[in-house]
Amino acid sequence: MNDSPLVLIAGDSHTEKAVSARWPKARIGGSFRDLSLLEYVASGIRPDLVVVDVSLSPRGESLEAWAARFKAAYPSSTVTVLDGSTNRMREDVSEVPGSTTVLASQTVVIWSPKGGVGKTFLSANLACAASMATGGNAVLLDMDLCSGDVAVHLDLLDGPTITDLIPVLSDIRPEGLEKYARRHGPSGLNVICGPRQPELSDLVTPEVVKSVLALSAKRWGLTYVDTAPDMASDVVGECVDAATKIVLVTTQDVASLKQCRSAMDIFTKLGIPGSAMAVVVNRASKDSLMPLPKVEEFLGVELAGAIPEDRKAAERSVFEGRPLALLSKSEISEAVWSILDHLSPGLGRTTSMKKTPRRRGLFW
Repeated sequence: MNDSPLVLIAGDSHTEKAVSARWPKARIGGSFRDLSLLEYVASGIRPDLVVVDVSLSPRGESLEAWAARFKAAYPSSTVTVLDGSTNRMREDVSEVPGSTTVLASQTVVIWSPKGGVGKTFLSANLACAASMATGGNAVLLDMDLCSGDVAVHLDLLDGPTITDLIPVLSDIRPEGLEKYARRHGPSGLNVICGPRQPELSDLVTPEVVKSVLALSAKRWGLTYVDTAPDMASDVVGECVDAATKIVLVTTQDVASLKQCRSAMDIFTKLGIPGSAMAVVVNRASKDSLMPLPKVEEFLGVELAGAIPEDRKAAERSVFEGRPLALLSKSEISEAVWSILDHLSPGLGRTTSMKKTPRRRGLFW
């Protein structure tokens, strides 16, 4: 092992603390609650050391079998198992120096103070791209409870919704969420859809939202949340509290930009650091009176990305329930994958995408 090993963690905050206590200056490349997501990341960065909480249960195999399979795939990596009850590690590695950088598994909240800017379009495309990049280890939660249309964007009009989950929420384990999540076939994305009727939204209390967010974070490595354009909403507040990254969506019109800047100021006053916020411009046009450099100057931040304007392609993708992130040759698709890589380094597209067959959509 080199003098500055790279470490991946499979566990929770207690596992991270145990690792930091044992190797206070080790380079921690990622912390995940899902072993499949850890495997995906490991394929790109090849860690020197993997620390796994003994309480984690790989799907379809024992932890010992998983560790043996991982070791066979990455013989240069050392697998260490942490007994969470005693913080005892079964390993053969001595303390080593290095620098500390921790990347936790993510809950990405997509929000805008202004409606009609394409927030759900971005949510669906980002989540689908993340799911394809991680082999289905991503979930999209529709928390725009009164007017959410994630199901329309993904052509998932039949199946369970978040209201079906409420009666069993107090007893359900993270794995049980799969029964209430719809599966988007082309991308493998898991989706928990919003209520079928707006009047059912009152059933989804902030406590319900908090529980669903916590369970989703434990079950899937990446959680994406589409929210309503209402900062005063308690539901939005719970989503923001759970977020590791808040993506603010805006367009180039002055009203949208002013509201975006005001929202950023409010988040800052609430103690949310700038590093936890990212701004994406949707329907970006080179002919706008507010070109992207001016937008960055006005907002005082570097943009996480910009989705080029292509209204016809965007409308058709919604009509067909076929996110443009699925396509290999599309300016919007390339922009989505670039934003994903900005939010979650290493998850950007690395291989060409296969063409997916068109599906009959809502209006076709």
